[in-house]
Amino acid sequence: MHLRRASSLPAVLALVLTLGLAGCATTVTGSAKPVAGGATNSEKTTSGKPTSTRTSTSGKKETSATGAPSGTKPAGKVKIGTKKKTEGYEDCDILTPEDVAGAIGAKKAGEKGCVQSTEEPFAVVLFMVTFAEYEGEAKEIEIGGNTAYEVKEGGGDCSVLVMLTDDPKEITPAFLASVTPIDSFDPCQVALTLATKAFEKIPNA
Repeated sequence: MHLRRASSLPAVLALVLTLGLAGCATTVTGSAKPVAGGATNSEKTTSGKPTSTRTSTSGKKETSATGAPSGTKPAGKVKIGTKKKTEGYEDCDILTPEDVAGAIGAKKAGEKGCVQSTEEPFAVVLFMVTFAEYEGEAKEIEIGGNTAYEVKEGGGDCSVLVMLTDDPKEITPAFLASVTPIDSFDPCQVALTLATKAFEKIPNA
């Protein structure tokens, strides 16, 4: 989807976030599910886990009082070649604006955070350590020897969810990179590049 350059990026971001960043919340029929929810620092506790009632600023799905997502739970065997930590670091710092702009090939990077934007081409990216849930059509892939899912959503958005651990006690066992293209480019390739880079940066457990 193309926007005229007359449209300001802030307006684009406001629209995308109002619509719930469709690319962020992902839930599928399959063996896992990417979450949604543009997690922000305020949505996490000091332990790195999400709060019990998660209502993200990007319009993602909410959790129940127990902290569990309201979507379908993962099913099937998850392959973990390299177990990664799910806490002890700030997930909004994993990918820098330079990482995001480089993956997209953008001329201008946005601000640091879990939700970032670029210009030329215009895009919005969300990433976070999250629940293993997703919505959309998913294709099982691998990143670093771990089970991952490429999820295509309506509107051209694409997300990649990579499992960090198969520990059933972990509430947020996955890393999600979700890409909403405003200009024309392959969002799935960008999501895969970002998820792979983040996976490499996340400390091993």
